[in-house]
Amino acid sequence: MVLDSVRRTRLIEGMGAVKLDACVCCAASDVLLLTGYWPIMAMSLAFLTMHGTCHVLLPQDEEELARKTSSADIATYQPETLHKLTDLMPALTQPLTRMIQKLGLEKARIGIRKALTEQPSSYVVSANFHDSLSILLNQIAPSAKLESCDHLLETQKASKTPRELVHLDRAAKIVAAGFAAAEGAIKPGLRETDVAARIQLVFDTAPEAEEVQRSYGSFYCMSGPNAAKAHAAYARTRQRRLQEGDLVMIHANTCADGYWTDVTRTYTVGTPSERQHSMRSAIMEARKASLAAIHPGAVGSAVDAAARDVLEAHGLGEAFKHGAGHGVGFAAANATGRPRIHPLSPDVLETGMTFNLEPAVYFEGYGGMRHCDLVAVTEDGVRVLTDF
Repeated sequence: MVLDSVRRTRLIEGMGAVKLDACVCCAASDVLLLTGYWPIMAMSLAFLTMHGTCHVLLPQDEEELARKTSSADIATYQPETLHKLTDLMPALTQPLTRMIQKLGLEKARIGIRKALTEQPSSYVVSANFHDSLSILLNQIAPSAKLESCDHLLETQKASKTPRELVHLDRAAKIVAAGFAAAEGAIKPGLRETDVAARIQLVFDTAPEAEEVQRSYGSFYCMSGPNAAKAHAAYARTRQRRLQEGDLVMIHANTCADGYWTDVTRTYTVGTPSERQHSMRSAIMEARKASLAAIHPGAVGSAVDAAARDVLEAHGLGEAFKHGAGHGVGFAAANATGRPRIHPLSPDVLETGMTFNLEPAVYFEGYGGMRHCDLVAVTEDGVRVLTDF
């Protein structure tokens, strides 16, 4: 995959606006943004200069994968051991010094991450540089000035390029394969863990995933009263056995080469009751209203209000216990991801922004119902990437 020229141009313009000579990023999703490569162990460093040169310094054993997914200039180093992160920084010193000198950044204004940020896991274990990167940069280039580029990176991630939208379409196609198996997997007497595992297997073996280098993620099953707790910041599959008449919420956070989806569908075990029909009708009406409110220039709070007003009109306002959505793409479960879609959000929608749209209702002790899609803002409105 060649470097995304649109993304590179946007980043250079953004760096110019805040007077940075370069950005040096180590968080996996930031490296993906700059280079198109999604690191495995988060031990990689990506460099982008105002001249448009893009380099990535990464562990030797990730080189083959990096060359398949990015055309950035690649340099490698060998950690003394991948099991002792205390050895990582000494191993980086010489190659990082060469890179700084090669790019002429000894006296530059360099943007790095400084604030707390939510990052999706790229592997079972991922490195976190914390202050180590700034300490090492100060040792190598004491005349350089390190500036925060947190706002720049998060702003850049909000609006996707056409190439990035292709990746998200691919991720949506793969997650759809998992949901295609959901209805057949939901049966009374099965545990939530059984249901989640059956859907997960279909997703993991989906032929659609052959189009990418790395595809993984998790499916969660929450049934009956457990589904009523699904408004929390995380999903949780338990050992409860499904019963006739249960609402069963299936939630997925999956990715393809680092581009994430956030999708939920709700099913009924057996024949839906009149109450469940009413809940679903109200949620789908709220979905329709919020989709109609999405266009470039719309404010996030207005999109939330479109869904919330419908649910309130159905007497379900208090049961809608979270915002209507948040940014998705370079991460999934990030409630602060832009654009934020909640009652107080000031975020203005732009073409290329992607987020989840999740009208829902939850009733303690009974159940919850949510319909969550991944959507993209287009020039004339909105496109649903998970329209299945």
